[in-house]
Amino acid sequence: MKEQNDSAAPPMALARKIDRWDYDKSVIKMRELAVQWQKVTAEVARELFLAKEHLGKQKGQRKDPDAPNYIQYTWKDYCEEIGISREVADYWIKKFIPREISGTSKDVLLIKAPPKEDTTASRALMQARINEYLRTGNRPADFTDEEEEELRRQLKNAQYEELAADYHWKDVSSIHDYFSDAMRRSKDVAAFRLEDTAQIQAQLKVFKYIESYLAVFDDTETRALAALNLALKTKDIANKLAEENFQTKESAQQGGGA
Repeated sequence: MKEQNDSAAPPMALARKIDRWDYDKSVIKMRELAVQWQKVTAEVARELFLAKEHLGKQKGQRKDPDAPNYIQYTWKDYCEEIGISREVADYWIKKFIPREISGTSKDVLLIKAPPKEDTTASRALMQARINEYLRTGNRPADFTDEEEEELRRQLKNAQYEELAADYHWKDVSSIHDYFSDAMRRSKDVAAFRLEDTAQIQAQLKVFKYIESYLAVFDDTETRALAALNLALKTKDIANKLAEENFQTKESAQQGGGA
């Protein structure tokens, strides 16, 4: 009776290629490819960024091709044309900062390497010391060069992430504050009740997530600031969705009247 093949073993053709792999030849090959990959990756992210920014500023409708305000191409059309899913394209854009606003002469990609696995607690200890500095602003007297370098890296990444977040939320500032309008019109916010069961369950789930999130903060002031940040982001999201709904209805009315 023949022994069953190991399902984890590579096919014969692949196994032969693995056996013939050469370290020195691979290093020479990958040096050039790595440089090209970094350059191409930045170019791809930049082109996606410019495309979405341009297509997203279009005003019009998609129902009547003969109308003067007909939008011929959308961001979704573009992604389909180039063979990339819209989700993948949006992911790259959110990780991209154009050189014009990055503070450097280069485009920035916020692609982080996976964390290194240490067999000791040294990494955790270093991060704890860095976190202590970030919390208090005081460097320990025995702060090492490695810790200093890691701190600079984290601060720079945080700066880029904040810049990216601010830029990709920049359109919120120009949106009408529907949230505040609703608050002014509401006679009794405390009496607000959801009638749909699915909405009630979703709301309860969100509340539990928020409670779990805020529970990770030991410092009362930090927890309060985190809660405030959630409230502000919630307001921005509500305004953005309201604006999108308003534009959809307006486009539908324009299309119907054409």
